[in-house]
Amino acid sequence: MDLVVDIGNTSVKAALFENNGIHKVLRADDAFDDLSLKLKSYDIERMIVSSTRDNVQEVGAFWSDRFPVIVLDHKLPLPIQIAYKTPETLGKDRVAACVGARFLHPQGPLLSIDVGTCITYDILTADDQYLGGSISPGIELRYRAMHEFTAALPLVDHREVNHPYGYDTTTSLSTGVILGITEEIEGRISRYEAMFPELKTILTGGDARYFVNHVKKKIFANQNLVLIGLHKILKYNS
Repeated sequence: MDLVVDIGNTSVKAALFENNGIHKVLRADDAFDDLSLKLKSYDIERMIVSSTRDNVQEVGAFWSDRFPVIVLDHKLPLPIQIAYKTPETLGKDRVAACVGARFLHPQGPLLSIDVGTCITYDILTADDQYLGGSISPGIELRYRAMHEFTAALPLVDHREVNHPYGYDTTTSLSTGVILGITEEIEGRISRYEAMFPELKTILTGGDARYFVNHVKKKIFANQNLVLIGLHKILKYNS
């Protein structure tokens, strides 16, 4: 089996792949011996690790005495072309999401939207040129900003919103955040659709599920998009 590890800003997500399919998805805390214990019974042949933090080399070294480990960095060959002007600063999860989107949708331009700690929007052209995109605050960051930079607004953590307007301070905050992100997503999709006809949009990320039913534009959703992309990069380099 192949092991894929994606270290995000707030969580560690891993997947075991058998051939081209996901056999099992695992989550772990930052103690990698916890993940190692969960994988003890599996015969792993190779691994790829991606991290939004600075510990990716440390993670690779942790596993390298057991099987070959590939670390995703800006020097690793990819099945797509990077047109970003500063590839060394480009989030590896953004790259992997676009590779995963291309595997799921082999033709045409693609927009990958990853709704996590931050919300990233990434464009891949029909001829597999990664152009870039944008980054904005995610749900928790917006709630925390309003609480920490004001004197009276409470800290809330609502993800589900069923009203078009808030009827008290708490619901006003949650409506502003959730429906604000929804309209941001719809607006960004519309902007890119005007630039790239036949654009397909794929929604992913830990908080993506809260927007699948809110967004009125046509989208595809896949919670494992980054993991799928990492596996394709692993195979491309094997």
